[in-house]
Amino acid sequence: FSDTCARSVQSSRCLWCCPGLMNFPVPWRALLPIDAVPIVAGQGGRMLRDICDSTGAVIDVSGEGETPSTLSDRICTVSGSIEQKESACRRIVDNMRSLQEVADQEPGVFVIIVPATAAPVVVGQKGAQIKEIIELSGAEISVGKENIIGMLDQPIGITGTGGQVVSAVSKINAILQDLADRGRLQP
Repeated sequence: FSDTCARSVQSSRCLWCCPGLMNFPVPWRALLPIDAVPIVAGQGGRMLRDICDSTGAVIDVSGEGETPSTLSDRICTVSGSIEQKESACRRIVDNMRSLQEVADQEPGVFVIIVPATAAPVVVGQKGAQIKEIIELSGAEISVGKENIIGMLDQPIGITGTGGQVVSAVSKINAILQDLADRGRLQP
């Protein structure tokens, strides 16, 4: 890294002097039903701090007024390395499954959001990309046809066991990261 890069924000990389490195690390974003926020966050945010401390990820849950008024859910944003995001995502999915009273091997639902400009790439030509993710992860995946009202994002519903859901989330976000690395997705 150049001296300028070394002083840059740790989550961002310079493409001019450090080719081949990521443009920016894409955060993983999911929708949390409002009634799930206390379960995921815990009293006074204790559960989120525990997830952050144990995984090294940075987690932010949108507050009141930070989402469009048409969206009753909160947005959970997970940042960090791929491993940190996967580990934190698994903990969040497990908490959501607990709230849904879903046993470990039963299918549960988790909804992520992706930029609407990236959704066609996630689906792929004739659905090839999403079919591959379904095949590799074992999860059922449903890509929303329209943007979330008031946002430039589309929801993607993922149904499966905890492991299947996290695998699908990871694979979808790998596509987003690839788009960012190639300069086709902006923060």
